[in-house]
Amino acid sequence: MTHALALGGRDIALELHTLLREFDPAAFRDDLSTGLRDRLGALSARLAELLADDPADRALRGLHDRLAEVKRSLDEQTGRLAERGRNWRAAHRQLQMAYQHLAEGLRRYEVHVPALRPTNYLRNVFHAAGGLTAVALVEFVLAPPTMLWIALAFCAYAWTMEAARRLSPRFNTLLMRLYGKVAHPHEWHRVNSATWFTTALLLLALTGKPILCAIACAVLGLADPAAALVGRRFGRTKLVNGRSLEGTSAFFVVAFSISLAIAIGLHPVALGPALVAAASAAAVAAVVELFSRRVDDNLTIPLAAAGGAWLAFALMGVAI
Repeated sequence: MTHALALGGRDIALELHTLLREFDPAAFRDDLSTGLRDRLGALSARLAELLADDPADRALRGLHDRLAEVKRSLDEQTGRLAERGRNWRAAHRQLQMAYQHLAEGLRRYEVHVPALRPTNYLRNVFHAAGGLTAVALVEFVLAPPTMLWIALAFCAYAWTMEAARRLSPRFNTLLMRLYGKVAHPHEWHRVNSATWFTTALLLLALTGKPILCAIACAVLGLADPAAALVGRRFGRTKLVNGRSLEGTSAFFVVAFSISLAIAIGLHPVALGPALVAAASAAAVAAVVELFSRRVDDNLTIPLAAAGGAWLAFALMGVAI
């Protein structure tokens, strides 16, 4: 049976997750400061009630300490939050880390809460640059056999780093500080999104089809950040798993446009089949992005985009 402290911690974590999403720095306005401080204070008061009973079970002390850490962060950032909200970005970052630390503690009791993916413009730029670089290499530099060996090398490097991070907490800290500006908070404790992307690249390289690899990398590199930016800034119509209709629509439009451009601009595909393949790649990837929760979408989106394009080409009898 899940302990009451873990269940209470789950409720606190979910409320904090909602608060951090609702008050994302990308959409924060000065007039929200008063309401934000009230919300932070109310959450801290709930935590104080939960922490009032010191657990006798020594196994629960770790979770109790993590909840206390969240309370300290809430109190500290509430006090530091300027009247006009100018310090919210820094406060948001610290609360992200406190939330993720609590989420990892809850996982030990089979209590799962969603990963936090705040707006990170540098990560968006890095995402797009990586995707476009991969497209350029696939289309203009690498032959399929070479592409396979390079993808294998990157994948081996990434998983070697993941293993080293698990064996050495100190190495994990050093590595995450190196990549911290483009990492999400949950990546401190879980497999990095870049590792999943290198895994997808290896699987794509095994197809030996440059057009599928290019579409997959472009969709992940451009459509995924577009969905995140539009969804967080303008998302009003909620769908599933925190996604919005506005964000998903942006994903589809960008994915369709870039897939079409690759099919007719870089490959000898007629307009009709290219339109169908681009729509198929965008639609399949958009649906998969909606439901990618437990599995990282840096793995599922490129494979879904490539799969959608391949299916369309196959049904139309178009050789690629």
